Order: sequence, then structure tokens, then C-alpha cells
Amino acid sequence: MKYLILGFLLCVAMTSLGQDQRPCNRSITGKILDINTNEPLPFATIQIKGSNLGAVADENGAFTIENICKEEVHLEVRFLGYKTVIHHHDFHHASPMIYLASDQTMLESVIVEEVKQDQLQSISVNRKDIDKLSVVGSSIGDLTGEISGVSMLQTGTNISKPMVHGLHSNRVLVINNGVRHAYQVWGQEHAPEIDPSHVDQIEIVKGASTVKYGPDALGGVILYNSKKPVFDKELNGSVSSSFQTNGKSITSQVSLGQGFHRFAWDVGGFGTYQGDLEAPDYTLSNTGKREYGASFNTLLHRPIFDLQVSGSYFHQDLGILRGSIVGNLDDLQRAIERSTPSPTFSSTYDIQNPRQKTNHGVIKSDLSLFVGDHAIKIQYAFQHNTREEFDVRRGELNDRPVIDLTLTSQTIDTEWTQPEKGNWNGSSGIQIFTQNSVNRPGSNPVNFVPDYDVFNIGAFTVQSLAFDRTTLELGLRFDYQSLDVSDVVRDSFTYSNNVTYANGTFTFGLRKEVNDNLSLFTNLGSAWRAPNVAELYSFGYHNSRLQFGLWRYELEPLATPWNAVLDENDRPVDPEHGFKWVSGIELKRKKIKAEFILFLNQINNYIFQRPYGISTGIAGTFPYFFYDQTDALFIGSDWDIQYQHTDQLTSEIKVSYVYATGTKEGQALLEVPPFNVNYQLDYKTKNNWSYGIGFEYTATQWNAPPVIEPASFQQGSAEIDRSEIFDFMSPPKDFLLIDAEVGYKKNNWNALLQVNNLLNTSYRQYTDRLRYFADAPGINFSIALEYKF
Repeated sequence: MKYLILGFLLCVAMTSLGQDQRPCNRSITGKILDINTNEPLPFATIQIKGSNLGAVADENGAFTIENICKEEVHLEVRFLGYKTVIHHHDFHHASPMIYLASDQTMLESVIVEEVKQDQLQSISVNRKDIDKLSVVGSSIGDLTGEISGVSMLQTGTNISKPMVHGLHSNRVLVINNGVRHAYQVWGQEHAPEIDPSHVDQIEIVKGASTVKYGPDALGGVILYNSKKPVFDKELNGSVSSSFQTNGKSITSQVSLGQGFHRFAWDVGGFGTYQGDLEAPDYTLSNTGKREYGASFNTLLHRPIFDLQVSGSYFHQDLGILRGSIVGNLDDLQRAIERSTPSPTFSSTYDIQNPRQKTNHGVIKSDLSLFVGDHAIKIQYAFQHNTREEFDVRRGELNDRPVIDLTLTSQTIDTEWTQPEKGNWNGSSGIQIFTQNSVNRPGSNPVNFVPDYDVFNIGAFTVQSLAFDRTTLELGLRFDYQSLDVSDVVRDSFTYSNNVTYANGTFTFGLRKEVNDNLSLFTNLGSAWRAPNVAELYSFGYHNSRLQFGLWRYELEPLATPWNAVLDENDRPVDPEHGFKWVSGIELKRKKIKAEFILFLNQINNYIFQRPYGISTGIAGTFPYFFYDQTDALFIGSDWDIQYQHTDQLTSEIKVSYVYATGTKEGQALLEVPPFNVNYQLDYKTKNNWSYGIGFEYTATQWNAPPVIEPASFQQGSAEIDRSEIFDFMSPPKDFLLIDAEVGYKKNNWNALLQVNNLLNTSYRQYTDRLRYFADAPGINFSIALEYKF
């Protein structure tokens, strides 16, 4: 035993000696920029605290510190007239970008550390940093819709989900704080339940070349990133509140954070109380909302690992326009023709049926291990989601939800980032995703969707080779997915089924830096998506329309029996396969920054919902829709040009257009966003004032299906070919919206006054599913106030 003890002490001594005599061959390179202008700060000083090592930035703001012995250091960055920043740095991160804020602003200096192989360079990634004050009173949809190439699919005023290049729902992956956001995504009227107050940055990955994230990304990926807690920072936080005149909405939020040497934390919470919104000429009755949520984030750092544990909770109670419920065919026709929805009541804070009530909670842990030059990340996340949907019904049924679902999801993600070998780097990983959805009893004798379980396992690798000014990238992925469904209808009819899918996807891309100011990129990628439960099994009434899945109807003769369910043997339903080509040009000069993107997306076996007729029952008269399949082609372009006129004056113009058609029949598809142009002009004074004005023009959708009005089905006045895609109403007219804002910052205070729809324009969005019934909201003034400490 004494020899074992002696050997152990000898090993400890040798280890200590080795640590004291470790080679001093580490180095730090980075760049120092102005946080407002993004201009370099030449000759700024960078010092490693507690040592005589340091550097002075060159004329481009770049610096290098060499001969560093320690594995972790504290960087102190100074520049005359700017706030000093102290940053804890370890060598698992590379190339820090240091953004210094002027002493005269409220902004804090920040440091952004690169994560190796975080994104493919050959695809378009648009990033939007979130101004926390502008978030107050905004929805996650409002924030996302401001990014070039992104539009919103809406159900009235409160429910919106992002569309990327004309695709939405299961074709756009949503990653919330590093976790695949798990909600009842199959519903086109279901918005992602995400608290906007803890979102620090939004990234839009426009391409099918998103093999890292999994299937369902035919349109792209949206990442809602939260800010990590910061080490070595005193107790800090903010309190903010806003009031909006349209809807008389009140929103408040609070955040706190603190950082120690190896541990940091932050917490936050918010709440919104909104009444009925107003169109320019009438009240949008029953469009109030209630939202509240809370989140926490903790980070523990050790030399060989990082452990991050975080969680959030989000609650919504959303009213849906009362005038979208009609009682008979004549009412439906008049709803389309009339200028004011019926019924319309005086404005109130009450939320009545129809409405949605949702809750979403998530807790996750991220463990990052650093073994030499290897980095291994293991993430586990648990999500719980409940959804209740209420419609206008008679008697006691009015208090009972027509849809009442509980969804439990779990994800396990592992990723290995390999050491760089010369110009070669990459990462690989395995992901497991499970879901269980259950109808809570007591809602309907026929469930709109059955109970279901989803299991998906996938493996990927992404590799990159860089030489000179050219980067080549290749990504491969394979997924296996199963869908199990079971349901009991009216306590007498039972059905169940299991369908499985397996598929491989790839991405291949190239990026060429022509010079320091000009870059070219091109990427070809594939993606796939299995049919979701609603596309296969939906049955009945849901948000002002009747709809039926591919395995819940027969056309010859037309029938939708409640006690007959098809399967893959009766009607094969193949998964969607997409091939997307994206190419672009990036221009970065002193005064101008621009990106021009062209994309082409061919989707085979495209599943879509289309009108088929009118149905009258006890609850009223509604349009009914069937799911169908075709091959589809999406072609479009995004332009984003930013110009720095002077140190104080900047402008930005964004242009987007999507053309879509079903290639089998050569017919236009429904709900594709029309041509859109957005221009923003901002001016910042030297005495803390800022001014902005924005113009948004949306054209009419000229590539729209033909129109068959509801009355034609009753009167027989039109010859109806139900094999043709049609709509019940012509696309809305084009419109121009003007927004303006004034901001002021003083010491720890920040104030913002905004006005939306300045001219009180009456308009309807083509991608709003309630455009048949009402206009969009009119003019809205909002004032927000924030205090930081």
C-alpha cells in the first residue's frame, strides 16, 4: 500500500511540475470594432490582466497576443472615449470580435467568440440582433418578419408563424435556444410558443442544406438565440414597460443577471395584457390576448468542460376574430362582400370564443467537453406543451375545448467537433427526437387528430476544406422516422397504424472571396419531410374551416365517413423531397453592405391544403378543405442593401419575391407571399436622439388561383372543376404602410416612441387566413421605457 501511495504522490508531483512548465505556445487573435458603426478601432490596447502580455491593434483593428502560458486569461480592452471591457477567454473559442461602446451611449461593450463549424459558409445566413426595448409589446412573429426573405402566415391579428421562401409549418425548422422547438406544428393556425423577451438574436438559414439540424427544413431553419450568462460581471438587469394605443396593450418585463469567476446566471420574466384591436373603420372583436412567461439560464465553467442549464415557461390566451364564425352560406358570402365583419362589438378586454389557450415549458442541459483539440457537446432537452382550442358552440359545450392536446417531447443531441488539420475542419453528430401527443378526454366524440408518437434518429457529418480564398463544403445526413397513431372514435370505432420513413440528404457548397469586399457563394442541398399527422388524419372543424387529411376522405363518391380510415395500402402518400439551389453575392465596403440571393426549390410529392367546397351543418356553414399532393416549384430572390450615408444617417432596402406553381397541373399555389419591398431610414444624433421612418409596399398576388365564390356552389351559376386549385376570394389589393419612431437614451434610461400604419391604411394580407372576413389593424402608437442597472 505504501508503494501505491508513494506512486500516487509522485504522479501528482510530476503533474504539478508539468503544469508549471507547460509550453507558452498559445496565442489570441481578434479584432476591435465600434459597436454602432462596425468600423475598426485602430491602436486600441489589449492587456492580459496580471501579466505584462498585451498588444496594440493595427489600423484595421486586428491584434495578436503570443507566448501565452495559461489555459484561461482575462482580457482588458481599452480605447480613449470608449467603455473598457474585461472578458474571460479560454482557448476552446477562437478569434474574439470585440465591440466597444462609446462612453456617451447606454450600450455595453460586448465580445463575440466564434464557434467552430457553427454554420456552413456556402449558405445564406441572415442575422438580426434584437433591441430589447423594441421587443416590449412585440410578438416573436413581428421580430422574425423584419428579416429579408421572411414573411408571416397569419390567422388574424394574434397568430402568426414564419414563412421562409414561401414555405412554413413543418417545412421550416424552429430552433429555440439551441433546442428543436416542439409544438403542434402541424396546425397552420398554430404559432410557435416562444417568449420574445429572452431572444437576443435571430438567425435565418435559407436553404435545404441544413443537414446539421434534421429533417423538415425544406424552406430553411430559424434559430432564436438567447444570450449566454456573462462571467465576472456585477449584479445587473433591466426593467421595461410599454403601452400601445391599438388594443390598449400593456407589457412589462424584467431581467437580472450576475457573473462570478466560473459561474454566471440570469433570469427574466414578462407579461402582456391586450384588449380588442381596431381596424381603421371598426373594432376587430375578440382579438385580445394574454401572455406571460419566465426563463432562467445558468453557466458553470471549468477548464475541461462547460455546463449550461436553462429553462423557460410561456403561456398564451389568444382571441380569434368573432366575425370569422358564420351561420349559413349567405352569411359566408356576405362576410366576403361586406365592409364590416359581423358581429362587431364595442372594444373590450374580454376574450371569448373562438380562442386558443397554450402553455409551453422547456428545460435543457448542455455539457461541452474539451479533450485536447476535440470538443464534444451533449444536450438533453425536455418539452411539455398543452393546447386548448375553443369554438362558438351551444350551451355547456361552449366551455369545452374542441381540441385539447398534451404534447411531450425529448431530444438528445451529441456533436463532435474535430480538430483542425491544416485547412480541413468539420463536425459530426447523432440526434434522437421523440414526441407523444394525447387527446385529453371530453372534447369531441371525433378527435381532430389522433393520439400519436413520433421517433426520429439521425446522424450527420459536415466537412469543410479551405484554400486561398475558396471554401468547399460537404454535408451528409441519414434519418429514420416512425409515426404511430391510434384513436377511439365515439367509443365504438378504433383504428391504429404505424408508418416508417428513412432518407438521406446532402449539401454541397462553395464560397469564393473575390477580394476583401466581394464574396460569391453557391449551394445545392436536398431535404425531406414525412407527412405529419394532420395531413394524414385530420378530420372535422378547425379554425373557421372543415378539413380532412389524405386518409380521411374519398372522392369517388365524395365521402368523409367518421368510421372509415384509409392507410398506405389504399392511398400511398410519399414523403416530400426537396432540392434547393441557393446562390448569392455579398458586398462589403466602407459605406455599403449588400446581399443578393437567387433560389430555386423543387419539391416532389408536395402536400398542400386546398378548398374543395362548402358544407353546412349544425354549427354553421363553412368552407371545407382537402389535403392533396403534387410536385411544386418555388423560384425567388432576396435583396438586402444597407448604406451608410454619414456617421449618423443609414438606410436599408429589402426586396423579396417568390413564384410558386404546381408543376403537374401548372396551377398557382395558395398562400404564397406576394412581392414585397421595405425601405428603412435611420438617423442618430450626437446627443442621444434617434429617428427612423420605414416604408413597406406589398403588391397584390398576381400569381393566384382562380376564384369561385361560395354562392356559386349553392346557385350552380358556375361550372366547378374540383380538380382545379381555386380560392373563395380574390387576392387583396396592394398597399403601402408607413412606420416611424423616435428614441432617446440618457444614462441608464432608454425611451422609444413608435407609430405603425401611420396613415391608418385599410389593407388585408394575402397570407392572412382571416382575410375573407376583416381588415388588418389600423394606426398604433406605442411608447416603451427601459431602465438598466
